[in-house]
Order: sequence, then C-alpha cells, then structure tokens
Amino acid sequence: MQSLKTGWKVPKAKEVPIPGIGVFQFPLGRDELMILLVAFNMIAIGFETYLAHLISGGIKPSEAIPVFFGPIAGIIVIIALFVRVMFDKQTITTLVILGMSALSVVVGILGASFHWERGIAPAFVEGSRLRWDWLIHAPPALAPLAFAGIGLMGILSVLKETEPGSGCFEFTGILRFNTPLSKTRQLLWLVGLGIGAATISAFIDHSRTDFSNFFIWTPTVLGIFGTVVTLLMAIYERHTTSDYFIFFWVMILMIIVGVLGLGFHINADLPEGPQGGINTERFIRNAPVMAPLLFANMGILGLITMVGAEVDQDDEQTEDNDSNTSS
Repeated sequence: MQSLKTGWKVPKAKEVPIPGIGVFQFPLGRDELMILLVAFNMIAIGFETYLAHLISGGIKPSEAIPVFFGPIAGIIVIIALFVRVMFDKQTITTLVILGMSALSVVVGILGASFHWERGIAPAFVEGSRLRWDWLIHAPPALAPLAFAGIGLMGILSVLKETEPGSGCFEFTGILRFNTPLSKTRQLLWLVGLGIGAATISAFIDHSRTDFSNFFIWTPTVLGIFGTVVTLLMAIYERHTTSDYFIFFWVMILMIIVGVLGLGFHINADLPEGPQGGINTERFIRNAPVMAPLLFANMGILGLITMVGAEVDQDDEQTEDNDSNTSS
C-alpha cells in the first residue's frame, strides 16, 4: 500500500496463486473481487427483475422491492468496497456490506415464496395442487433465490478467515467463531448450488418449448455436469492443483454456456421475417435475455473462488513422487 496526502491507500498489485493455473498480479484479494462481483450482481438482478415483472403489464408495489433494492444495494456495496480498499475502514464497511447482503437474502427468500405460491394450483382446481403445467408457466420459483445466493456470497466474503483453510472466522476483530468448512469449500458449495439452480430454472423454462430442438438440452446437460463437479470439489476436504485445473476449465465451460445462451435468447427474441428490427415486447415476453448469464456468472464466481485457494501439500508431494516413479 502506498499512502497519499489525501489519506487514500492505493492498493499495489500482489502475487496471488491460482492453483493449477499459475501466479498472477492482482491489486485486490479474493474477498474484494468477490464483493465487487456481488455488487454488480445485485444491480444486474434488479434490472433483470424489472424486465421479468413487465410481463404482467405493470409493476406492483411489492414487485418494485427487488427492482429498486438491487441497484441501490449494489451501489452502496461498491461505495463501501471503495472506502474499504482506499481508506482501510474495515469495521464500518464490514457492517454496511453485511447489512446489504443480509437484506439481499431476505428479499430472495420472500420473492421465492411469492413465486412458489403463484406456481401452486388453487384449491378449486381438480387434482393435485402441484402440477407441472402450472409450474412451468408460473413465475420462476427459483429465480428470486439469486438474490439470496448473492447475499450469502457477500456475507461470506466480508468475514475474515483467521487462517487459510481453518474455517475459523473473525467479525470486525470482536467476534470469532468456528465452522466445519473452510471459506473455500463454503464458496464452492454456493457456486455448485448456484449452477444447480440455474440448471433447474433452464430446464423448467425450456419445458415450455417441449425441447423441440436438441440444442435446448445443452444447458441442462452441461449444467448437471458443472453442478456435480463443483459439489464434489466442495465435498472433498483436500484439493490438488490437478483438481483445480479441471475445475478451472469446467468454470470456463459454464461461462461459454452462458454467453452462447445469451446469443440464442437474443436471436429468439428478434422478429422473424424481412422486417427485422427490435421489438421490445418480444424481449419482455419471449426468451429471457439475461437468464443464461447466470451460468456465466456462476463460472466467474467459481474462478474467483480459486484465487489464493488452499492446496493440500501432502497430496501434491504424493503426486510428484508417483510422477517421478513412473518416469
């Protein structure tokens, strides 16, 4: 850090290892990168919620909560992160980021409950109240949980792990508590569950098309693959550089799935025929433009999780010995 006369502390680039990939220069650590992405996600999810709620023709007061909360909370978190990095104000910024993240969790859970209620058939409808035809045409039940997942990421990122891999966290130097999992494994759980939620949402959303095209199965199949790989990383306590090398390319695959999905959704929303142009109504009511980016987002979160992640040295030594023996 280099102090300026203004009191700012300009972060200097530090060597940060990414297991299985190499050592890179970053001015920010994993926690700061994660908080920054959390902030941008809050803003993006708020905008996506705005587009989704326009389907009903207008936004009700209750539906406006996530629309306004997302951008406001995201901007507040960005400001708090700036103060945290440039002025080294740890306590106050921790409380601010923690508060916005906790509110994000609440907004996500409440939104999911409202969506789930809309997906259940009313009592006067014959048969089971939980029906597939109602579920696929109702507001996506898992979509609001994006707020909850991002909120949990923010909470976890702002807490300091006393020793890398220990699972012992410290809150503003006052409170210290132990958890059964290290921060890296907890982040891996959140990334894995996020990919799983994106996969289920894609499957339900694409069910409206009766999977008329083979390529429509792509996010479901690759999403299941990404979920399994990430959750296995979260379950196993020890990781080698080879594990992270595989995980890195799986996350790159998730990013590719998200970007390609964005392109396909935009293509589906463009008017057919020679008239061309952009029809706003089609973008609102047809394929959700930003939905595929959840895969890309989870991929980026997974890559950030790798920054400075712990590697089991005993397993690394065993692999090196086996390699030398075979050669």
